[in-house]
Amino acid sequence: MMVKLALRIVPYLKGHSHIQTNPKYAYNKRKTIENGKRIVSLFKDLDPTYDFRRVCIKVPSTWEGIQACRELENQGIATLATTMFCLEQAALAAHVGCTFIAPYINELRVHFDENYVDQHKAFDFCGSAQRYYEKIGSKTQVLPASLTSIQEVMKLAGVHHITIAPHLLTKLAETPANPWEGETGTVLKDRTDEGLGDYSSILEDESAWRLAFTRSQEGKAEVKNIQAINIFCDKQDALECLAKR
Repeated sequence: MMVKLALRIVPYLKGHSHIQTNPKYAYNKRKTIENGKRIVSLFKDLDPTYDFRRVCIKVPSTWEGIQACRELENQGIATLATTMFCLEQAALAAHVGCTFIAPYINELRVHFDENYVDQHKAFDFCGSAQRYYEKIGSKTQVLPASLTSIQEVMKLAGVHHITIAPHLLTKLAETPANPWEGETGTVLKDRTDEGLGDYSSILEDESAWRLAFTRSQEGKAEVKNIQAINIFCDKQDALECLAKR
């Protein structure tokens, strides 16, 4: 279903077609790899003329998910590590060769609970991830997501890419560029790479990485990641019920 929808959008795209794996496989490396390869096969079967190298497989940023990204990238399949909230995840994604990461500026809950506001937005993390990648010479690019306002979009000016929802694109188009009184590009301005840390000791050590992830931001990053995976699983269930009708 999602591949068919993606192919309908292709005429309006210049870059990748992003499709997420089944979130119920977030902690299963083998099933995530199989699911990612199946998605690519569906693109090939439904439209043999489409360049499958433009398919990018989105995978939740668990240890197992990011290890699956390593295998998919080794097979020539582009990946995006999603549900990304901290540098421990970002460092591992770069280490395995992910094409993109998607830092969530707001935790996913804000899109489904109109009364909820994320008090710990991930602007600093997003900027740190891009500076970290530049520091180590990584090919991985930053593609922040989960934005709630054009002010948040403008603060991110200068990052590699930005995921912008249709209603925010409309608001941007309607907003005069001059004068713009909000912040522009402050996520990357006047920052240094000091304090970015060295994660090399944990990147091939599963238990060490898991502990570092659990302790990151006093546990907030892992909580947000679990919450996002739960929400995606709920949406997967709803989509499967819809497909059975």
